[in-house]
Amino acid sequence: MKSRINFDKEYVNMILNGKKRTTIRKGLKSYPVGKIVEFTADNKVFCKARILKAVVKRLKELNDKDAAIDGFKSKDDLVKALKKIYGNVKDDEFVTIIHFEVVD
Repeated sequence: MKSRINFDKEYVNMILNGKKRTTIRKGLKSYPVGKIVEFTADNKVFCKARILKAVVKRLKELNDKDAAIDGFKSKDDLVKALKKIYGNVKDDEFVTIIHFEVVD
C-alpha cells in the first residue's frame, strides 16, 4: 500500500514551487520519515515527496516561522486555515508538522 497525503487544490502550486515545505495536521500523526509518499489533490497524484521529519507541537506553540515554511504570511493566517479545514481547533490541541521535499 502506497502512502499518500491529500491536500486541498489551493496548495498544489505552493508545494510544486517550493513555497510550502510542510503540512500541518491536527492530532498526533505518524508518517514514514525517509520514505517517499504520493501527494494527491482530488484523489489525483500531483507529485512525490520524501518525508524529512515530523514534529509535534501544541497549536499555541506554532510561530511565524512554522507558518512561513507552511506557505502562510503569519501564524494567524495559518491558524485560520487550520480552523477552516478542521473546524474549531483549541490552543492546547496537538498538531503534527510534516516536513517534506518534493522529489518528482
